[in-house]
Amino acid sequence: MDKSLGSNAESETRDHLGVFAKNRVALIRYASTITGDAGWAEDVVQDAWTRFIAAAAVQTIHEPDRLLFRIVRNLALDARRRRAFESRLFAQDEIDAAQRIASDMPSAQARVEAASELAHVMDAVSRLPERTRNAFLLHRVEGLTLVEVGTRLGLSKSLVHELVVSALEHCRKALRPGGPRR
Repeated sequence: MDKSLGSNAESETRDHLGVFAKNRVALIRYASTITGDAGWAEDVVQDAWTRFIAAAAVQTIHEPDRLLFRIVRNLALDARRRRAFESRLFAQDEIDAAQRIASDMPSAQARVEAASELAHVMDAVSRLPERTRNAFLLHRVEGLTLVEVGTRLGLSKSLVHELVVSALEHCRKALRPGGPRR
């Protein structure tokens, strides 16, 4: 039913404001139980007030308290649904973004290539003369210094250096395309 504009409209607006002020705390509490968030509840109640006033401008409201609570309930449910939807939407975006981040783990192809290279190096090392192989393994695998390798094998530091360099060159050749491989 349409309202006729007149002096009564100003009085009704004051009455509606009084109803809102009287129920504001209860409305926020009610909206908060639905939304689960006091900040969102405040927003819902403010939106409810603007919708309530808009409705009051075009029709007579017989039970303003009841209408306010119904508007708050509907807006709070909408806000909760929207929040749940956004959480699912953005959670999926985060999962997608995490999947696009490069992994520290090598790819399957890189692991296969590394295993192949290691096999070629191990094969090349196994074909080295015993003294060269021992000097190389003690220095490069066990981490001994050239002096420590020399002491252990009864060789000079310079000879150990030559043996290790020779072994490294042999391994490099084994890894080159067309290099010596069995």
